[in-house]
Amino acid sequence: MGIRKVRTDLTVRLDSLPWTSFHTRFLIALGVTWVLDAFEVVIVGNVLGSMKESLGLTPVQGSLLVSGFLIGAILGSFLFGYLADRYGRKKVFIITLLTYSLGTFLTGFAWDFWSAFILRVIAGAGIGGEFAAIHSAIDEFVPSRHRGKVDGLVVASWNVGSIFASLTALILLKNIPQELAWRFAFFLGGIIAVFVVYVRRHVPESPRWLLSKGMYEEAERIVRSLEGHVNVKPDGRPVEVPVFEEGLLEGLKVLITRYRWRFLFSTSVSFTILTTYYGMITLIPVSLAPALGIDQSQVPIIFLMGSVGGLVGGVIVAFLADSVGRKPTGVGILVLSVLSTLALIYTDNFYPAFALYSFTAFSFACVGYVTAMEIFPSYIRATAIGLISIVGRIGGTLAPPFVISLSEVSYQMGLYGVLGFWVFGLISFTLWSIFGVEASGRSIEEIT
Repeated sequence: MGIRKVRTDLTVRLDSLPWTSFHTRFLIALGVTWVLDAFEVVIVGNVLGSMKESLGLTPVQGSLLVSGFLIGAILGSFLFGYLADRYGRKKVFIITLLTYSLGTFLTGFAWDFWSAFILRVIAGAGIGGEFAAIHSAIDEFVPSRHRGKVDGLVVASWNVGSIFASLTALILLKNIPQELAWRFAFFLGGIIAVFVVYVRRHVPESPRWLLSKGMYEEAERIVRSLEGHVNVKPDGRPVEVPVFEEGLLEGLKVLITRYRWRFLFSTSVSFTILTTYYGMITLIPVSLAPALGIDQSQVPIIFLMGSVGGLVGGVIVAFLADSVGRKPTGVGILVLSVLSTLALIYTDNFYPAFALYSFTAFSFACVGYVTAMEIFPSYIRATAIGLISIVGRIGGTLAPPFVISLSEVSYQMGLYGVLGFWVFGLISFTLWSIFGVEASGRSIEEIT
């Protein structure tokens, strides 16, 4: 299949590096993707009402603006995921961020439904591509002993973006006329992304990707530069690293043959994360709040509480993923997510139950995505992550109408729908904990 092995000590030297200021800057420059993704999702929810009025949109057209972003993300995940494996992480995570910035900034100039819809698709394509490129780079650059908590903290930063979006919308809607407030919100998102592009110019290419394409000298130069930055002498035992020089079809063939069970597991994790998230955030305002007599004005507060709970829980889970291990942390959080969903179904005290739910359920991604994305070799990692993201986003698109249709019987039935997604995830992760590999503290080469 066009795969050959070379012996090199570069990957061992990467993993043996101490944590440096470079790693911190690298993490911030790439990890901001999750902040921007959350900002997009949440800011649209907050300003959609004023956007509909300003552009004269029907309710269906308003909902299609959300769908347009997801459609773009699905397309971008596959396209840019493949390009990141073919042409490198750095080229792609610059292009994807520029694509997102352009689509978001220009949304502020939208004049009708179609202009807004097309620009939402463009912005979504940028964010979808970001997901594959930046996580591939993070997994391949960060020393193995730190990979779990770093990846987990990056995922937890979604909640930072969610909080930032809620506060931004609140300030803009209170101080600027509504027909202008939503435009300024999109201008702000686009401008922030441009500043991040500037920072990313100094992020080097992934040495592991370079090795997988046979570019040994460039990989050596980057690793040696990092060692010189902290005055560390090269010291590592050679290991075998695969070199893959084929195209997309051969890469997909490897993925669905040699790594098919890992791919199925990873897609199940992505599916669980996004179906439960989008199912719950749709269920709360549409069915749960009216049934419990909660005023709609309190819904933003509920979402803000969920973001804070997810951030605190996510940080804890990120550190547990390295110190305790991916398997026990993942299974434990999934069990707690099932129990906290049951608590929402059977308790009359919604706020304490939802606080518990957000602390556990909204933090599962911080171990789930970490586990799902690190188990593929560098030459097909971004493609795999792109496909995994597609499955998750399709699930996230279909979950809201599914749980809302169940909630027409009662809001508890809607919650049972969310519970079903959690049980599916628990079964999948339990099987992985029995038959899969524990990646905590191990190099990418060992686990792939």
